Amino acid sequence: MTRTADVVIIGGGVTGASLAFHLASGGVKGVVLLERNFLAAGGTGRSVGVIRQLYPSPETCRMVLHSLRVFQNFPEAVGGDSGYVGCGALIGVSPAMLPSLERSLEIQREVGIRAEVLPPSELARLEPRIDPSGLGAVLHEPESGYGDPTAVTLGYATAARDRGVVIEQGVAVIGIQVDAGRVKGVVTQTGERIDSRVVVNAAGLWAGAVAVLAGVTLPIVVGRHPVFVVKRGATFGPPHVVYLDLAGGTYVRPETGDLTLTGSLVEDETRHPMDPELLGSEAGFEEAAETLERTSRAIPALADAHYQQGYAGAFDITPDWMPILDESPVCGFYIAAGMSGHGFKLAPAVGQLMAELITGGRTTVNRAPFALDRFAAARRGASFVGSFLGSG
Repeated sequence: MTRTADVVIIGGGVTGASLAFHLASGGVKGVVLLERNFLAAGGTGRSVGVIRQLYPSPETCRMVLHSLRVFQNFPEAVGGDSGYVGCGALIGVSPAMLPSLERSLEIQREVGIRAEVLPPSELARLEPRIDPSGLGAVLHEPESGYGDPTAVTLGYATAARDRGVVIEQGVAVIGIQVDAGRVKGVVTQTGERIDSRVVVNAAGLWAGAVAVLAGVTLPIVVGRHPVFVVKRGATFGPPHVVYLDLAGGTYVRPETGDLTLTGSLVEDETRHPMDPELLGSEAGFEEAAETLERTSRAIPALADAHYQQGYAGAFDITPDWMPILDESPVCGFYIAAGMSGHGFKLAPAVGQLMAELITGGRTTVNRAPFALDRFAAARRGASFVGSFLGSG
């Protein structure tokens, strides 16, 4: 059986759903989105959903600000509920990181992000439960917070369907047809062929394997990122803000039911490659102990929190910890992958940029920093903290 489509999107996470919505909103007909499992079943569904705006380049700052405005106005902009909670975010840095933080703050302000650098002594009025020891400064982003990645994905998917997009779940792509350097379509596990001159790889943790089907190699490592859930004690008080402790190597994000999500900001995901099929597998208490120790140093009041569970999340990581948003060497085969932990917070802007690129329009944001060929030249290894502050 064969059918045709104008655009085939592989992957039903937040990136694929956002792209489908933006293509359809731009008037593109015949968009088909194929998801091997169910919507948000991959990395999106295991994301902690933190929305922070500290990035080291004008492009990423513009993208995250645009995305924040979408999250804040999701019912009107898309439909549904983004789960946005604007509790504010604090980002603590060591004294050595302060010059880089100040450079990043200048970029934030140039693009219109609300943020200010404060001395550690100012923490007491914003979040007195954070220990300021070892901090050189704290960045305060009053509009940052967190959202619900699954709800955002479903909101985009519903709005895309309303605009004519065909979304098929439980349909895996097992082949990508290429002829004379141009993509011709995809083949599903049922043997069906969908002919299309545009195929988009938005497969998240599986993007590398999907690219191979088209003869394309992506410089992506799937790195394990455990997430731990603790229940705050009865005496803790009101929920804390989002806190990213770059100096101490941990983060915390409040959740309903007196819960806190926490994990490591120590640069070790690329040293722990993971089979994406193990996503969501249990991470036990022994593994949690080191992270929870750092968490309790950052916020001592969490030392009495009750451990609930841990699970294996994952990042699809590029060498510079920034996404690939580009057409591949195979004409018509596009890549929207390698999100490196930024996928949810950038999803609205990524969907817009990729839709502009595919339709031949001028992209709102300069896409050069996200080009696939940027990895052709030898580069110094980057890091996740570098995606906050740059290389220093």
